[in-house]
Amino acid sequence: MIQMHSRPKEQREAVRNLVHLVLIRDMGTFNPERFKDWIKDIDARFRKVGLTLSFEIRSRTVHFTIKEIRSGRTAFNFSASTRVQFDDRDVVMSVEDFAKPMR
Repeated sequence: MIQMHSRPKEQREAVRNLVHLVLIRDMGTFNPERFKDWIKDIDARFRKVGLTLSFEIRSRTVHFTIKEIRSGRTAFNFSASTRVQFDDRDVVMSVEDFAKPMR
């Protein structure tokens, strides 16, 4: 894992904002469609600063991984403290989902 203090300010701010959003948001309020849209929006913001966001849902807990696009190294990973009301099979995302323009 990369040391956060050695990352550019834009990347540190993007990670800090995501952690803050996850801490204050109740993941149980999401349905699969809203969650997919939220992830796409956050990932689009991350890509602007050279990072990518991925997630995995295990036992209804969302585990986030943030990686550098250029090197593929993991910059940060953490888990949400609240659970979602759906399983990972309900949120199937593909590369095409990210290629679509945001509305």
